[in-house]
Amino acid sequence: MWAFATLGLKPCVSLVAGLTAQAVALQGHFHPQGIASTMWALATLGLKPSEALVAGLTAQAVVVQGDFKPQSIAMTLWAFATLGLKPSEALVTGLTAQAVAVHGDFNPDGIAKTL
Repeated sequence: MWAFATLGLKPCVSLVAGLTAQAVALQGHFHPQGIASTMWALATLGLKPSEALVAGLTAQAVVVQGDFKPQSIAMTLWAFATLGLKPSEALVTGLTAQAVAVHGDFNPDGIAKTL
């Protein structure tokens, strides 16, 4: 999904459906960069993710919140905002706490996207 978004190419519906189903099945294996890249790609392509995908990636993000780096925090929150999705309270609380912990590592772009 990241590659399609980076290339500015919309993948076919069947590919999005297949990758979404696989992402839901593997949600417990996602790391922060994978969560952020998936959500960023969907937002960049203007593709509304399924509720199952959002729920699964949100739950996993809460589990691995302490591993998020500034770029992943910014990309994840930016993607939610761009897609018009309200993140769960647990996700906001967790990513906020992690942002506070790593605030000295943010660059200007990450600050802007996070805020």
